[in-house]
Amino acid sequence: MTRLRFFLLAPFFLLGCANEVREVVPPAPTPEPLCAEPLDLVFGSAESRTPLVGLSVAVDGSCNTYLAGMTEGPIDFGGGPVGETGAPFAFVAKLDPQGKHLWSRALPVGASFPGKDVIAVHAQGRVLVAGSLHADVDFGGGPLGGEYVRAEHPFLLELDADGHHVWSRRLHGNLPDDLDYEGNFHRAIEGVSFDAEGHFVITGRFLGHLDLGGVTLMSTPQISDPFFTNYKPDVFVARYDTSGGLVWAKRFGGDVSDFPAGLDVSPSGDTVVLYTQFSEMESAGEPAGLHVKRFSPGGDVVWSKVFEGSALDPFGGAVALSDDGGLVLGGQGILTWPGIGMFGEAFVGRIDSKGEPMLAASLTGGSAAVVSGVAPDGSGGIRAVGFFDDTLLVHGKAMASSSGGLDVFDAHLEWDDAANTTSTFGDATDEVALAMAGTKEGTRVIVGVRGPLVHDLNEHLSPYSKGSRIFLRRR
Repeated sequence: MTRLRFFLLAPFFLLGCANEVREVVPPAPTPEPLCAEPLDLVFGSAESRTPLVGLSVAVDGSCNTYLAGMTEGPIDFGGGPVGETGAPFAFVAKLDPQGKHLWSRALPVGASFPGKDVIAVHAQGRVLVAGSLHADVDFGGGPLGGEYVRAEHPFLLELDADGHHVWSRRLHGNLPDDLDYEGNFHRAIEGVSFDAEGHFVITGRFLGHLDLGGVTLMSTPQISDPFFTNYKPDVFVARYDTSGGLVWAKRFGGDVSDFPAGLDVSPSGDTVVLYTQFSEMESAGEPAGLHVKRFSPGGDVVWSKVFEGSALDPFGGAVALSDDGGLVLGGQGILTWPGIGMFGEAFVGRIDSKGEPMLAASLTGGSAAVVSGVAPDGSGGIRAVGFFDDTLLVHGKAMASSSGGLDVFDAHLEWDDAANTTSTFGDATDEVALAMAGTKEGTRVIVGVRGPLVHDLNEHLSPYSKGSRIFLRRR
């Protein structure tokens, strides 16, 4: 584009000097923020089947958007169909600030995304995706190997800014037959996040043994009778350096079941993890409730809180660190904060830098209300996205009505309830928001699935498991 320059010619008198001609350069126009323009995109077809679990989104500093998820049948993100008909497959795609296709690729069948925060992007252009393997696969660096008799193994895959394979790794685990166990060993990375230096942290759940790169963890056995040992899911968290070397790894859990719900890492490397612990009164280990833990980059506990009587549905939750050292959290379930109150069927909350509760709100719908993504507001409030049916109530106050079926909400909750605002989108077709990524300009990128929604009896999610088209909205 040719830049136009305007010249102002006028006599300018100085003692002993001739007239001069000076160039007057107008001030440069303020550039529009890269993410200022809204987007409303849809991918897939009416015949597509996209699981509600695994769909994730990330945005880099140039406002490029990255999608990761799973679907059945080929899907076109603008560069031609990827994937094949016949089996569910995982995909990764990159779109430019205007939503145009840059690249997309299908991962080999046998790789899946069981989590809700399975993609992270670093400022240097590194793209990290993580999930679970059901078979020996080759992402581009050679077969990862492994045996998969009633067992799954977590994987990590780094791509460059153009979507090319950089490195890939399988985290090793044992087989149930090694312990004469008749059940399955499910292991998966369900969340991944970078810090500013390029170190990354992962979290997920596992049964049996899991080697995270030199440190092997073992999930808690349950002795149900003298002749049979059961294994229940525990939560793991691990931090790696910029080259993928393990820095530290930790296991959490009691004697019943534990479910990871959220992960975030600050630019300086602090890690916060959110998970639910279910346990019996007489069981050993950590108490039942919603656990929030914050670690230093070296793995030391900064603070650790358990909110007893609280729990998140295994569908998942969300957590995000704020610039003031605190965090916001949310999800579907019950949040009980002593001295403040009980919140549900969905909730959001804000915690200060010392782990003390500050602000919380209940969100309810007619028969469904789910918070699927949260972000801190600079003034101390909370941004939250999710979905509901019928009427959305915030603190018991009607804030929105569904246009039919399930609709998406985008809420801004503040200290003063009167200042709370909510916008919605959706029509008679169900729309379910599953993940959100924030931009440095303060806009939000929301991804989810559009109905009709179907229920797969083989899935644990209720009442819905799969939708058809994938939507992406920037607001």
